[in-house]
Amino acid sequence: MTEDPRGQGDGGESVREVVSILRRGWLTVVAVGVLVGLLALGYSLIQTPEYQATATLYVTSGADDNSQTAYQGSLASQQRVTSYTKLVDSDAVLQQAISDGGLKLSVSDAKSKLAATTTTDTVLLNIIATDSSRATASNLANAVAQSMTSYVARLETPSGGGRPLAKLTVVTPASAGDKAVTPKTTRNVALGVVVGLLIGLLGVLARARFSNKVESESDFGAISDTPVLGAIPADDLLKKKGLIDFKGGATPAAEAFRKVRTNLTFASVDRPPKIILVSSPIAVEGKTTTAMNLAAALVEAGRRVVLVDADLRRPQVDQRSGLLGHIGFTNSLRGDGELADLVQPSTVEGLWVLASGPQPPNPAELLGSKRAGTALTELAASFDYVIVDSAPVLPVTDAAVLAQWVDGVLIVARAGATKIGDLTDAYEQLSGSGTPIIGFVLTETTATKGRYGYYAVNPTKKKSFFGRNRAPKAIEDVLEPRRDDDR
Repeated sequence: MTEDPRGQGDGGESVREVVSILRRGWLTVVAVGVLVGLLALGYSLIQTPEYQATATLYVTSGADDNSQTAYQGSLASQQRVTSYTKLVDSDAVLQQAISDGGLKLSVSDAKSKLAATTTTDTVLLNIIATDSSRATASNLANAVAQSMTSYVARLETPSGGGRPLAKLTVVTPASAGDKAVTPKTTRNVALGVVVGLLIGLLGVLARARFSNKVESESDFGAISDTPVLGAIPADDLLKKKGLIDFKGGATPAAEAFRKVRTNLTFASVDRPPKIILVSSPIAVEGKTTTAMNLAAALVEAGRRVVLVDADLRRPQVDQRSGLLGHIGFTNSLRGDGELADLVQPSTVEGLWVLASGPQPPNPAELLGSKRAGTALTELAASFDYVIVDSAPVLPVTDAAVLAQWVDGVLIVARAGATKIGDLTDAYEQLSGSGTPIIGFVLTETTATKGRYGYYAVNPTKKKSFFGRNRAPKAIEDVLEPRRDDDR
């Protein structure tokens, strides 16, 4: 058992894995970004526009009789201006401003609309008023500025009388502009899109990091070093018909099964497997579809192939291929007939099918019997490949029992559905039989648009692959052992 590649690995592999994750989840990232951007737009549109007016006052301290007193006065002004910002929203200043300005506001309302700022090392005080009405904003800022000048004058006048020690002078009266300061729709939408993209990005990465399901070919590294022979993209036509029209052109699904076929020939160069068991951890993960189309792909390469339906509990091959299901493998296992009488020609020229036969009460015992091994060996003597579709591994022991009679096992998993824990358990159970695990096949993956564009199908040259068989040879001739010069 190797380390989970999603937890460790060299930098290059990690980068490639992240890129692969983002390639699969880019649509989610974009969708979240657009959604949050739209929410930000909606929020901005329902906000009431507000306008801002700013009055600027100059703080003067002491007399400017000479340079020394002028410098000291400047320092005193800088020290005072910070304190004056605290006075802007004081009750005394606001009550006088509301009274003198004739404003229809309460003190608390005026406080919520005001702000005071100053710039470091300056003697300028800014009084900022914000309101949905331009006139109210301007009047409030100017009224507070006037109130501050008189209030500071009273505060800075010595108790014994005389000139104030500091004063405020309005240098720029407030005037609200025509453009609203809030809401900042463009900024809000842009910020929303950026935040949404980040949320989507983190969500996709987190889902991939903590997901317990197989999502891509790289996830099989958590199970073993056994290679992935191919990834089969989702195909609606494949789901309906079960078999691909390999004569109809290079569709993504057809090319994927051709890749599995090619990789299969290199899986074991010293001892090429002839009897291949196809199974999956649980049901509905694409094992039967994989077995049928792998067999058809091998036929396309000029091989004679027999497909054996050894799923004696829920057989599917006969239903998908339109053959007789009540005549087949179990008849041979019970000694009710010879293989030559039980194997049926399919609609795919060169592909023969041994259906499951009558459903037995003891599938595991039948599949573990020597008769099962003998039957598969006899088929292997007459065909180039024997593809065996079995029951899922985890619910029943049929696949593990049957594995002792085959040359290798293909394990099928479904992207986004098969749990890594289930795949690990299935791999360990099948490995316990001593039969080599040839590789994995991942089904229901997302095909990249345009990937097979160079090999596009020409509709004018397309021929039907189904129902175009010539009359099949006598079954006895097909089941004759192959000679070396037939290869």
